[in-house]
Amino acid sequence: MTHETDFYAQMLESQRRAAEQRVETRAALLTEQRALGVTSIEVQYEGYGDSGNVEDVVVRPDTITLTEELRRRVEDFGWDFAYALSPGFENNEGGYGKLTWALEADKIDVSHSNRYIETSTTKHEGL
Repeated sequence: MTHETDFYAQMLESQRRAAEQRVETRAALLTEQRALGVTSIEVQYEGYGDSGNVEDVVVRPDTITLTEELRRRVEDFGWDFAYALSPGFENNEGGYGKLTWALEADKIDVSHSNRYIETSTTKHEGL
């Protein structure tokens, strides 16, 4: 096996393990949040200039407050889930989005936007 093949195999294995971890984390968070009476979670994230983070977590009903530890786990899950769908969005001009998790149906929707710079050049020579 060549070095390139080793790297590719390692990358695929890493992605497989990460996907399995997201499934396990989702199941655990689903159980914990349902037990608290949470019906939906919204995770707003943003990244640019080679870094990014979760900007806000909104819990419904709004009378429920997550513990600091549970909120951190929800933030991490939301970031990992969205990042798996749009890897590298934190680079350059970046991107942002919102993950909405309807806990009763266990359905996740992600709305993601990438930023970019558009350039239009006009050149006139020898007029």
